[in-house]
Amino acid sequence: MKKANINNALTAEYPESFKEMDSAELKRFFVTDKGRCGFHDTERHMVLNVAWSKPGILGFLTDERSVLRGAEMRLKYNLPTYHKIEDLSAEIAGCKAIGISFEYQVINTDIIQRSDLYVFKFGKAFYSPQIIARKDVFEDSRRIMEKFLGSIKNL
Repeated sequence: MKKANINNALTAEYPESFKEMDSAELKRFFVTDKGRCGFHDTERHMVLNVAWSKPGILGFLTDERSVLRGAEMRLKYNLPTYHKIEDLSAEIAGCKAIGISFEYQVINTDIIQRSDLYVFKFGKAFYSPQIIARKDVFEDSRRIMEKFLGSIKNL
């Protein structure tokens, strides 16, 4: 297992078959590399990533549910075939996390992707770990995600 530093606050472990995504790859997949780290396994067509952000001036009004709602609104806007499957919950780094499982068709292809996205608050920042994989191999990929989530710890 390889170890990743997430925002100088958390660490996570990911399998040896994954490579850390550079700035260009992060921008290609997620539009920006700001506040994000990611890991890609090209043979499995699978991405693990974690995004983070600190709330602004009205941070006391922000909670996990509002961050997740904002993420879902962006997904609906950017992915015309977005379809929510179910709500999720987990404990990550000793924190309660909420999430969604969804799928979408990759633009200009016949490929259906599936994703689990979680949100939790650690310190003053919100963290959003996510897995993206092809629908036909998602259940096997989800096991890797569960190990990844279970490995997230404070630094």
